Amino acid sequence: MITKTMSAVLRPVALAALLVSAGLTAAHAQATTTTAAAAKPAAPTAAAASTAGGGASNIGTFKDWSAFVSTTSDGKMCFIATQPTSSKYSQTTSGRDPAFLQITSIPSKNVTNEVSSIAGYTFLASAAVTADVDGTQFKMFLDASHPDTTWADASSEAALVDAMKKGHVFTLTGTSKRKTQVVDTYSLSGISAALDAAAKACAGG
Repeated sequence: MITKTMSAVLRPVALAALLVSAGLTAAHAQATTTTAAAAKPAAPTAAAASTAGGGASNIGTFKDWSAFVSTTSDGKMCFIATQPTSSKYSQTTSGRDPAFLQITSIPSKNVTNEVSSIAGYTFLASAAVTADVDGTQFKMFLDASHPDTTWADASSEAALVDAMKKGHVFTLTGTSKRKTQVVDTYSLSGISAALDAAAKACAGG
């Protein structure tokens, strides 16, 4: 069964603000390259930041990934996150919110290692979104209620996480509603240690 736990617990814009408030953006500045022109991502608004509520605690930074724990009405939510090392666009862009790749676990909901990405732009609903780990592709899916977020297909999610733990580079290819193809590249350095830290923090739920 496909789940949308991330959106159900924290709306994507709130999670982006939560991560920024926890210091992830400061640790991972986006290096943006384009085939036409670069656009500097905009910072989350104060309203978005306030939506995040109490925020999350950073429980460690492991090379290019950081691990966090947050307490919600459903109990502990533990997640790891990183930002793109580079982004490429098929045409000139004029603004974008911060992008994140994260893996989330919520023990009380029996959710373990759910892969999702807040893209920082609105996806074109009719276009495919593809994840790639060192040349192996994985299907992602969209949900209209959160048009800036994509999730790993449940049928291949465990294989994707395993590939990420063994891999070096993750790329996410999507198309914006303005029909700009966007390719975000993420480093996988430190992901296994970050996952271990998150699992330990959520032990006992």
